[in-house]
Amino acid sequence: WMDHEWFTHQLEAGQTGWDWFSVQLDNDTELMLFELRRKDGSFDPNSSGTYVDAAGNAHHLKASDFRLSPLEKWTRYPIHWRIEVPSLKIQLDCRAVMDNQELKTSKGGAIYWEGAVNYSGSSRGVGYLEMTGYDKPVEF
Repeated sequence: WMDHEWFTHQLEAGQTGWDWFSVQLDNDTELMLFELRRKDGSFDPNSSGTYVDAAGNAHHLKASDFRLSPLEKWTRYPIHWRIEVPSLKIQLDCRAVMDNQELKTSKGGAIYWEGAVNYSGSSRGVGYLEMTGYDKPVEF
């Protein structure tokens, strides 16, 4: 896939960052989900995702099609998540392979947590998680 940061500096005033999940499952399916977080604690309705079935067909997911729930954090970053896509009978736990995968820029730019994760639950797999906007303490 092509990973390129398109809109770090284009978040709306009420948005604080995002959580982006890349999932490659052992049953030959893939899932990509992202949620844009708002300052008031809600999620932007433009959050969405894509499910790729075992035949390679892509299916768009609206924000209302999935739930992302943080379960455990390291410092300020949620490093253990529950992912649910009820219509696809997907329920996954996402856990960081290593807690400290924080990326700090040397010239005061964005601070990210991004790195390798494992998935378990209704299927098993591997993937990648990117989180931004946690440079201030976040409660959940």
